[in-house]
Amino acid sequence: MKVLINKYFFLDQALPIIDFDRITLAAYGGVLSVASFGNTVNFRVPAYVVDPGQAFLSNYEWVNLVNKINSAPETMVDIEL
Repeated sequence: MKVLINKYFFLDQALPIIDFDRITLAAYGGVLSVASFGNTVNFRVPAYVVDPGQAFLSNYEWVNLVNKINSAPETMVDIEL
């Protein structure tokens, strides 16, 4: 899975759920969907989907991904999982 997302739009949605576990990301048709199993929290952000797919992340992996995006100097950030 590889997508290009707007850093600030993603972080506005992602930071409130940074401590959640069992996160799934799915990228298809111009959208990156993020959902947490066991919670009712989910969100979607527009994305340039280079390679569609789905990934399941542990809390550790999710926190690392959010921190990587947060520390990126660019406004548009690649996510490759």
